[in-house]
Amino acid sequence: MSDPAVEPVEYSYSVSPEARKLRDQLPAELLPKLLSVLDELQGNPDAYPLRVQSLGTSASGELVKYIDPDLPVEITYQIDRTNRKIRFIHFASRVVVLKRVFVSYSHEDKVWLEKLQQYLKPLQEQGLINAWDDRKIVAGADWNGEIEKALQSASMAIFLVTQSFLASDFIAHSELPPLLDKAKDRGMTIMWIAVSASTVNDSVLARFQAANDPDNPLDGLPTSQQNKVLVEIYGKIKKAAAVQ
Repeated sequence: MSDPAVEPVEYSYSVSPEARKLRDQLPAELLPKLLSVLDELQGNPDAYPLRVQSLGTSASGELVKYIDPDLPVEITYQIDRTNRKIRFIHFASRVVVLKRVFVSYSHEDKVWLEKLQQYLKPLQEQGLINAWDDRKIVAGADWNGEIEKALQSASMAIFLVTQSFLASDFIAHSELPPLLDKAKDRGMTIMWIAVSASTVNDSVLARFQAANDPDNPLDGLPTSQQNKVLVEIYGKIKKAAAVQ
């Protein structure tokens, strides 16, 4: 007979006087969400590994910063795992500057868009990027107008390059020119991914560094190698997104 399940013991928590003072200065509409997060961290301080940054250790335990993409407040706290205690020591409003990422692709390559989105999701959850592609345009909306707004607000562009991508008149005439102009005039980050063998070397993208080896495009790799390369691309996007 198996042993009965044991419910995990919640951490007790305290709030430093400085943190309490900072908390009381936050906008009232933030407090319910903040208190909800504190309760969740009390139950399990490791519940959100993608939202925390380790700041090191001290005599009082681990020092951690928590950043919630939906809460414009950074929470710094100490974890005493031996005694199951959390001490919240600092709350700070943060200015959220998300990289607006415009993802350009051929509709014939939507399977690769879906695969890329799996690797962009953690960056969105960390509050680093806000990825946009034309599938976010709702039915009945002004298609060209929505794309124009997304182009204007973007600070990074990712191109999924295949021959279908290069052959698209819409991409060539409506998406590439404004994005490349922003790269030239305002330092926009351009990143292109070699999805399949193509004539990209004879295109305007040839002057930009590819995110992966164009001689070994993604669709020619076994799945395990594709995943490895996509993780490397994820790292490059994350590094670019962290640069303000």
